[in-house]
Amino acid sequence: MNDLVSVIMPVFNAEKYLKQTLESLLNQEYANWELIAVDDKSKDGSLSILREFSKKEPRIVLIEKEQNSGSADSRNKGIDRAGGRFIAFLDADDLWDPDFLSSMTKYMTENDSAFSFASYRIIDESGNELTKPFLIENKKYNYFDMLLYNRVGLLTAMYDVSKIGKMHFDVSLKSLRDDYALWLDILGKSNYGLGYQGIIASYRVHSNAMTSNKKRVFRAHYNMLRKHAGHSILPSFFFTSTHFLNGFRKYILNKL
Repeated sequence: MNDLVSVIMPVFNAEKYLKQTLESLLNQEYANWELIAVDDKSKDGSLSILREFSKKEPRIVLIEKEQNSGSADSRNKGIDRAGGRFIAFLDADDLWDPDFLSSMTKYMTENDSAFSFASYRIIDESGNELTKPFLIENKKYNYFDMLLYNRVGLLTAMYDVSKIGKMHFDVSLKSLRDDYALWLDILGKSNYGLGYQGIIASYRVHSNAMTSNKKRVFRAHYNMLRKHAGHSILPSFFFTSTHFLNGFRKYILNKL
């Protein structure tokens, strides 16, 4: 594996931002990476862009799915194909700072961490910062910490395959809270995740995002804790409510 980072990118109708996202990967200071880009039967020009970049860059591996099946399935296909020691996730509209991979791999190696994540900016469709950055402390976060509030941004998460094996997304969750379920699964094996306070990525929020429906997300969160994580009714409701309260404190009151 030789500290190779396998970057997993599901792509579906992302032509507006895809080139910028790919450039943010190509501009990484850390060169020992491979991109597993999985096109989920895009209807726009995304596949053409991926084909163009993969022809020019040998580190880019393109998987073309025969039918649309969602981001969780796309990421799983990328994970199955990955050959790296580290697995990281970059969605087709998010951005990494040039030092993202160098910072994360160094931090994980120096601290012997199986799972780490970092702080990030929150930007709009034009790239403007919407609010204060989502800040993570340089500390260990355990399973209980994660139940109270999900501090892991998908675009900053990285795990070490040599320590915990390949971990996959639950496709039955229909790409709702499937990333959060994966973090809980990983913490069940690694005991803790190591936060990195550096702001080294930008998460793009869309005005028509599926997760903007708060009632739907609340229900999906609760169902994930019940059906995937196996918690009983009262703890699932408690931790779902606590999670959303902490989210309010973080983004509205800036007190978390």
